[in-house]
Amino acid sequence: MRVLVLNGSPRGEKSNTHAILTPFIEGLREAGAEVETLVVRDLDIGFCQGCLACWFRTPGECRQKDDMALVLEKAYASDFVVFATPLYHFGMTALLKRLLERTLPMVDPRLVKYGDRYGHPLRAAARKPGRYILISNCGFPERVHFGALVEHFRYLTGGRGPAATILVGGGEALGRTYRPGPDGPFAWFFDALRRAGREIAFHGRLSPETDKLLQRPLVPDDDYAAMANASFEGALKEEREQRETS
Repeated sequence: MRVLVLNGSPRGEKSNTHAILTPFIEGLREAGAEVETLVVRDLDIGFCQGCLACWFRTPGECRQKDDMALVLEKAYASDFVVFATPLYHFGMTALLKRLLERTLPMVDPRLVKYGDRYGHPLRAAARKPGRYILISNCGFPERVHFGALVEHFRYLTGGRGPAATILVGGGEALGRTYRPGPDGPFAWFFDALRRAGREIAFHGRLSPETDKLLQRPLVPDDDYAAMANASFEGALKEEREQRETS
């Protein structure tokens, strides 16, 4: 099995997104999957120009010559594509959205009816693209804030939804680092992510038990809000003191 992971966080490998991905990828590899991670901020990907050259002038190929061609090549060769993003304004980051818009060459411009609505069919070369997996975290404690992002990916998958969805409220509690080992308050969570990776590699989906475990709050909502507010106040105070002494 081949898995392409797209880390859409502007913080790259210093992000909470990276902390969540690390044990998940470990689980994939433990089960024998071949995994490649691309940090989107490090790629040279321009904005879609809306020229539609990839539909008419050079069907299936974008006229822009940048790293997106490599991303598409790797996506075509993958069994799963993981879209990983922090929640920004209730959606994916601009970095990941820019990449997503550049996947237009994968679809044919013709309109085909699927059930009760029309859509674009995949081109022949893209008919076995990786199935989507969505992984996201946010600074709010509740999962309800992911609603718009989840709905976006439901539309992207023709109403089916991703093969697996992992949503982590209160992501800032992770401290932006991944510490392997049995100790630490979130060892249970990292173990569950590792198990999720193994299940995707073996079965292509999460078990109900693992899915339920990953929905467990990292910290009780009110406790998280109190800790977050205290952290913000502390950071503001430190900033004021530094300005006063400079």
